[in-house]
Amino acid sequence: MQKQKYKDSKSSKHLYQIWQTENKILCNGKLLTGSENHKLLASVSFITIPSFLFYIFMSPEFAKNGQNGYTVVFVLIQITIYVFLWFTVCMDPGIIPKIRPEYEMNEELLEVPQKYSKVDYRFIMDSKMFIIKAHQFKLKYCSTCAIYRPARASHCPSCDNCVVRFDHHCPWIGQCIGRRNYIYFYFFIMSVSFKLIFVFGVCLSYIVDESKKRSSNMEISDAISETLAYNPVSIILVIYSFGFSCFVVGLWLFHTYLVFTNMTTNEYLKKHWIVESKNPFKRQNILKNIVNVLTCITQLKFLELKQFVYQPKEYMQSPINTQNHLNEVNDSSKYREEDKIQVEYRGKQMQQQNIQIISEIQP
Repeated sequence: MQKQKYKDSKSSKHLYQIWQTENKILCNGKLLTGSENHKLLASVSFITIPSFLFYIFMSPEFAKNGQNGYTVVFVLIQITIYVFLWFTVCMDPGIIPKIRPEYEMNEELLEVPQKYSKVDYRFIMDSKMFIIKAHQFKLKYCSTCAIYRPARASHCPSCDNCVVRFDHHCPWIGQCIGRRNYIYFYFFIMSVSFKLIFVFGVCLSYIVDESKKRSSNMEISDAISETLAYNPVSIILVIYSFGFSCFVVGLWLFHTYLVFTNMTTNEYLKKHWIVESKNPFKRQNILKNIVNVLTCITQLKFLELKQFVYQPKEYMQSPINTQNHLNEVNDSSKYREEDKIQVEYRGKQMQQQNIQIISEIQP
């Protein structure tokens, strides 16, 4: 009967209803997207509009020449792009949920003596240290999320979340790239690279072949001009694919290098491993690095948007104020024992989470 009182509609809610984040939560917590969906729509447009041009203007020309295989290959690549883009954007990248004094995820913690109206535990955590391959790492404390960030995790200011093995926040799709969706992001940019190279090759070969057919009756320059005048979309697609491939293919090759060396974009830009002992997360060979990085991680999931969270009665009666908490913690020792109990239970709650993350990143 004691626990039942927390399960009524006044004291329990789904996490997605009160979770503070810049990510967009759709379909009652069933779908999570990035924080900048307008950038995603722009990227989808850049991918889709040229594809329609290819279907409308180039596919009939290939069909006349008995080259229907070009269209089939293009359709397969296009489907692959959309599938990998969907998983990249809509999959939890490895978000570590915030801990907030407004609610509890573990109902049993409501029975622990706490003074929510007096203490904001985000200001009373100690640092934690651990060692990997002679490298000493500090579990940095994130005051925004009130959690310890494990090695390679970082807080994304755009999405306002801490992400496991944070790689970067992609400005093209508006989503964080982390441990759980990096594999889909990698194959997404690889598929886009293949598409751009394929379109550039087949459209350029079309222009060359058609020009050769017309060159028997006219100068080669006039034949090229007539071919482009007959199907101007072909040269538009050549320019489009060449221009974007300079960036996308380069990005794919860069991330291939990161995969081979087991490094993240964040670590590369900040030059974390420019030290004599090198990158401690790097495996013995390239194959092991590839397997470690490009492995689907389904069990490493901490964010459950549909789980119930519980609001303490004390908090519901007395809203907290972070600045007041900080001042009172500094000025008073009245609740020191309650604070100690609270921190101990918080530590036990996060201990299994930290062990799981650390064991995943160790060779």
